[in-house]
Amino acid sequence: MLDQNSTSREIRENKPKIAILGIGAIEQHGRHLRIATDWSQVRAISQAVAQELDARELDALLLPAIPYSMSECHGLMPGVVYLKPQTLSEVVMDIARSVRELGIPLMLILNGHGGNFILEPTIEKLNREYPDFQIIMPPEVWAPAEGGEAIFESFGAGIHAEEMETSMQLYLAPEYVGDEQVDVIPEVGREFLDYTVMKKISPDGIWGLPKLGKAEKGEKAILSSAKSIVAFVQKAQEVLR
Repeated sequence: MLDQNSTSREIRENKPKIAILGIGAIEQHGRHLRIATDWSQVRAISQAVAQELDARELDALLLPAIPYSMSECHGLMPGVVYLKPQTLSEVVMDIARSVRELGIPLMLILNGHGGNFILEPTIEKLNREYPDFQIIMPPEVWAPAEGGEAIFESFGAGIHAEEMETSMQLYLAPEYVGDEQVDVIPEVGREFLDYTVMKKISPDGIWGLPKLGKAEKGEKAILSSAKSIVAFVQKAQEVLR
């Protein structure tokens, strides 16, 4: 697997066919999870996908994940650092153009933050601009099921610092998971984050049931998600030929 620890010569000689770019976020995750939660999770899934592609002899270049994205919906809660939509779009476009100049024909974007609505139109624009270069992004990064069985008991009820994210953090970095886990299910839908900020909906910054989190669920989610994403890549390659 090629990544930031590879040399320029190794990348030139191995001629990777796909570049992987994860996009995370730096934002509050309640009292019990670190602000780097989204970033750490998208780094983990990006690495798992790169390793899975490598095992299938589909050489990939794993790029360092972008830590910042569109977290403005969290308002002024401590620890929130965000990019404006146009800034994120321009960063992705510059990276994509650089990857194309390297001669890599395909770039996979893994969106580790649900609020990044600017990514789809950005990808569409780039694919129109460069017909010899393709960018793809799966509609979902995290697989809620493994072998047809649900991984998370409360999937669909939570969107932030909930059972799923707590489980993945318990698997990836249990030393950074605090004991003050507060279950919160707001009385409004997710669309309200388009109208106001998280603090007004959930003062604790949580949307879901983190107390259901378990490390083994997090491990299953990451491994299952990696396989699902690789299947998406292979299907996309067939369709886009």
